[in-house]
Amino acid sequence: MDIRHGWVEKFHGDQLVVARADLGILARMLRGLRVAWAGLDSSPALELARLSGLSGVPGAVAALEADPLTGTALRRYHAERDGAHPGYPVSDLALLIRGIQVRFAAYYPGWELKIGKNYQPSLVKGYPHIGGGEGAPTPTSEDFTNAADVTHHSPEPGRGVRVGLLDTKLFPHERLADHYVGRAEDLLDPAQASFTEFDGHCAFVASCVLQQAPYAQLYLRHVLDSQGDGSAWDAAVAIADMAQAGLDVVNLSFGEFMTDDNTAPMVLEAAVRQFGPETVIVAAAGNNGDVDQLPPGRAPAGVTPASKAYPAALANVVSVGAIDRDGKLAPFTPHPAPWISLYARGVDLNGAYLRGMVAVATGGQNPDGTPVTEDVRFEGTANWAGCSFAAGIVTGVIAAGVIPGRRSARDVLYGLTHADAPAGDIVPGAVHS
Repeated sequence: MDIRHGWVEKFHGDQLVVARADLGILARMLRGLRVAWAGLDSSPALELARLSGLSGVPGAVAALEADPLTGTALRRYHAERDGAHPGYPVSDLALLIRGIQVRFAAYYPGWELKIGKNYQPSLVKGYPHIGGGEGAPTPTSEDFTNAADVTHHSPEPGRGVRVGLLDTKLFPHERLADHYVGRAEDLLDPAQASFTEFDGHCAFVASCVLQQAPYAQLYLRHVLDSQGDGSAWDAAVAIADMAQAGLDVVNLSFGEFMTDDNTAPMVLEAAVRQFGPETVIVAAAGNNGDVDQLPPGRAPAGVTPASKAYPAALANVVSVGAIDRDGKLAPFTPHPAPWISLYARGVDLNGAYLRGMVAVATGGQNPDGTPVTEDVRFEGTANWAGCSFAAGIVTGVIAAGVIPGRRSARDVLYGLTHADAPAGDIVPGAVHS
């Protein structure tokens, strides 16, 4: 898999995403530049296509820079990007995209070619180290945390409510039994010899949701691997598929930092548009609020405490930051971040986790840059922190407030964002440390 590290973002260096309507003309341009591809995926729901296994990209960039039609603009872009981010040379893929856009604009004035990278959502792993800016999960024997005390409008909160949960594979914890619908490939084998700490992420988020809405039904789709990594394309296809399930609320506790050109990933933007107006999409804001305090090399250059994360920063997505039990901003929550809609407790939480030996990061790094880990035994419950779990709590509170046929998730959201909730529960608007 060709994963590249650009300025801030990670992306698949051998893939392009394009609007399906523009696929034919892009294919002709690529062939003219002697660029080939090995695979083609198309999503009618997203109205996008993905070309994968690209080859011949460096030669195409050289041709575009030598072309009188595109060369001056592309060379200027190349120099500006390299000058703006010393040590992080602009990728050939970014230059190819820019060169094609310049050529397209010259050929067809006023018609924009919709083309972009396939980014790699990874905020579940993230920088700083995630599930929580406060460190790795730790074993606990305490019961699950009820992190929000809100008024329920039903004696069975969440009854008849459908919640989409796109995350890592789910550890089939007994406390979650009968509350989820998923495929075999969305579940972990509980008997496997060992786990990564990220393997427990979905179970922890699920318990945050169900602590608030114990009668809700979770609809699972795993879009992240055991390292917390994934593809924006795969996540978007899964989101679009979930949009057909008639969901009330969707939880996305993953994301991608702002892209190198500070634009939203087109595939994620297309995906969230698939839901109807009554579905509420909740996403974690990211855990980069204390990035300035990390040792050198622990975070990608360019990420700041105020960096946006997608899909959380998209329009019509409820972005959730974390506060502590006293209502103060958690240090890892992005700030200033006017794009955050709601805050919920995301510190010192107990929830469902793995049962068995787990390779937990110690905070150190091996010479090759991989994290140093130690094996820790968990017995099904962990204490953890992060905006991922604050998002799960907000998702659960919204699900608990839905009364099918009478009170929609959108109605519940309006009540949360237009009321002063008690500190420590669900807090709307700007929160400062």
